[in-house]
Amino acid sequence: MKFFKAFTSGAVRALRSIKAILLFWLMTIAVLAVFTYPLKSFINEAMGNSMITNLLDEGFNLTLFTDLGQAFSPMMSYITSGFLILLLLYFFLYNFLNGGLFDSLKANKLSYKPGDFFRSSARLFLSYLVVMVLVILMLLLAMVLIVGVPILIQRAGGSATEEQTWKLVSVLRIIALLVLPVFLLVADYSRTWLAANDYRKVFKSIGYGFKATFKTFFSSYFFMLIMIIVQGLFVMLVAKVLASYKPDTGGGLFLLFLLSQFLFIVKLFLRAVRYGGVTTLYRL
Repeated sequence: MKFFKAFTSGAVRALRSIKAILLFWLMTIAVLAVFTYPLKSFINEAMGNSMITNLLDEGFNLTLFTDLGQAFSPMMSYITSGFLILLLLYFFLYNFLNGGLFDSLKANKLSYKPGDFFRSSARLFLSYLVVMVLVILMLLLAMVLIVGVPILIQRAGGSATEEQTWKLVSVLRIIALLVLPVFLLVADYSRTWLAANDYRKVFKSIGYGFKATFKTFFSSYFFMLIMIIVQGLFVMLVAKVLASYKPDTGGGLFLLFLLSQFLFIVKLFLRAVRYGGVTTLYRL
């Protein structure tokens, strides 16, 4: 019954952590605005304010950008460098805010204060950052061993056809996806342990993450697998909805913005359900 308890309790914990979720959303929007506002101003100066809605209405048209002339090169350079900086900033911000979110889910009460959220975020930031870097490195190593090594061995043999190689890649891809929940569980259990214990003992938390993952493997694994599937389907739904929405006025763009933010909050809620479910399994 641990499996069902993780879902129900995780959802309850996420609902009680709605303040933390909204703080997560507000901070993320603030960071994104640092990048998007200068880019919007740059594009408006290059192609004119009216072109934005026309671009969205008619679909993506590369010629609109290639016709920018001398403005095209600096704009693309700005987008590339800005996007990389944005990813880096989001990675740090993600680990910072997760500290407050995990602490809120651990507290499991509506009266959780914003001050507690930011104090926990600051206290757990470096530990969470190290955990995520280590787990990502372990995941990359596992992917190399699972996917890269078999492909290299097959190619070294020189007798495999393209069809056989494609079948091997497809099978290895499925195996890699099935391994992914294990590392996500290790990361979540480690961060849950840090939020509930000594936040400075990072390596001990990772050891606990592996121990807890395999101690309750079936309930933990299938909980995480279902959450990954649900989150993946939601992302596909969001992409389809936003791609089909074509605003033709300023009001339409504003509604698109509101819709995208609502969907982003739902995405954060699903992530909180996942974290809350792991927190529940940790306490069982």
